[in-house]
Amino acid sequence: YEVPKIRKTIKKHRASLYFQDESNISLTAFLARTWAPCGQTPKANVTGKRAGVAATSAISRRGQLLFRLLDKRIASKEVIEFLNQMIRHHHRRHLVVVMDQAPPHTSKKTKAWIDSQPRLDVFHLPKYSPDWNPDEKVWNHLKHQELASHQAKNREELKRLAPRKLQSMARPPELMRGIFFRCCVAELFN
Repeated sequence: YEVPKIRKTIKKHRASLYFQDESNISLTAFLARTWAPCGQTPKANVTGKRAGVAATSAISRRGQLLFRLLDKRIASKEVIEFLNQMIRHHHRRHLVVVMDQAPPHTSKKTKAWIDSQPRLDVFHLPKYSPDWNPDEKVWNHLKHQELASHQAKNREELKRLAPRKLQSMARPPELMRGIFFRCCVAELFN
């Protein structure tokens, strides 16, 4: 039901389409495959510490990636600040943003702010449908490829490493377009 509305809004305003999502980047790294001489078990050094960095991002079908790292959990205020960052990044373009129905996205405060923005339309995915959000694939790639077996020892090191990895992912737009079009809904917005 929402896809025709999204398409109509994009066409009407000649808008840029983004899919937005949040994640937590953990200090405990996903362990990547590695090699070792025959008969020797490979060992990976890990910190054993539990900490992380909250992050939010948005990916467009053109392969643009916008992101923001935060020191605390994401609430309505942080969602509004990120959407405002997106509007400033596209200072003349109308934006259509598709996001899940997490409480910070659907709060009264967030809805009121969105309604006050003339160049922003927000649509929500059905509940429990992460497979329909291409931005989920950005986090998957970051955690399982770019940050696999990372050696950050504390939150500060992770806060320096994660943006570098996200920026390197965003530089070749072909990678981001590939990630976007691996999602099942991407073909609906071709």
